[in-house]
Amino acid sequence: MFQLPRFVSKSLVVVSLFFAFDVFAAAGLEPLTVGFSNITATYAPLWIAVEEHVGVKYGLDLKAIYAGRVRPQQLLATGEVPIVIASGTGTMTSHIVGIKDQVLVATITSKIGTSLFAKADIKNVEDLKGKTIATGRPAAFLDATVRYVLRSKFGLIPDRDVKLLPTGEPYLGLQALERGVVDAAAMSIPHLFIARKAGFRELISFDKLGVEYPYTSVVVLRQTAAKNPELVERFLKCLVEGIHIFKTNKAKTLAAFKRYMKGADDDILEESYQHTRATIDDAPHPSLQVVKGGLDMLSLQYPQAKQTDASLIVEPSFMKKIDDSGFIRALYKR
Repeated sequence: MFQLPRFVSKSLVVVSLFFAFDVFAAAGLEPLTVGFSNITATYAPLWIAVEEHVGVKYGLDLKAIYAGRVRPQQLLATGEVPIVIASGTGTMTSHIVGIKDQVLVATITSKIGTSLFAKADIKNVEDLKGKTIATGRPAAFLDATVRYVLRSKFGLIPDRDVKLLPTGEPYLGLQALERGVVDAAAMSIPHLFIARKAGFRELISFDKLGVEYPYTSVVVLRQTAAKNPELVERFLKCLVEGIHIFKTNKAKTLAAFKRYMKGADDDILEESYQHTRATIDDAPHPSLQVVKGGLDMLSLQYPQAKQTDASLIVEPSFMKKIDDSGFIRALYKR
């Protein structure tokens, strides 16, 4: 089964994926470490930018660090990692509770590539009443979206009609389903394809329900955006180039998949590539409308989300400047 490598350092589980050469430092490049929160294909534009040393063009020695069980926003607080790529859950939740120091400057995709899988004897979502569902990390993306879908789409009240069990890393939810610890589990790519291959019943696709969310987003502190806008812009150009390589060079993309998504079978990598290529945006503008929808989902847990100002969460100026300059059109020779 596809599993993630883990190492323990200072009691924090952090998997570091550093692939830069010493010669880059000698060349006077500015070091930039970017955190990321998940091992799934929508994060591949970052991995590709690291592997292909795209940062060199923009004066950056670009590295990536996997947050593991550490909330990615905690990496921002260290001062060592000025940019993270994660779902918008942490940023939106911070704003909901009144801490407004984070902003989304880009969103790679708002398509969440998530489905609910169950054992064969469960025929539909309504059959989950009285059952237990694995939802990944507590209060994170999967937990929030499962709560929303169950309640708003099927009338099932989480923690009353169904029990939600946070299982941690995504692959642990699949293991819990395989071992009968839970009756169902929410799965995102690539685990979604693994669950299908294993023969579990796919009850519902969240994408087919029209669920959109700031799923894979670039997050910075507001003060970073204000005090070092050039760094943010240079990184976003790296990311946009990573997206371009993803969409136009399958071989390089699959090579990055194999390095970061260790243990996944070739057919799972291929399915992940085909699905994700169709859903990531050439120009990853952050969407005010999608963030408003995300806040609406979170309002089921945090009623004050309805009063949260979505415009303070989104900082669209960086991507607008890059797009307006013709940078993206030039990459695709439009």
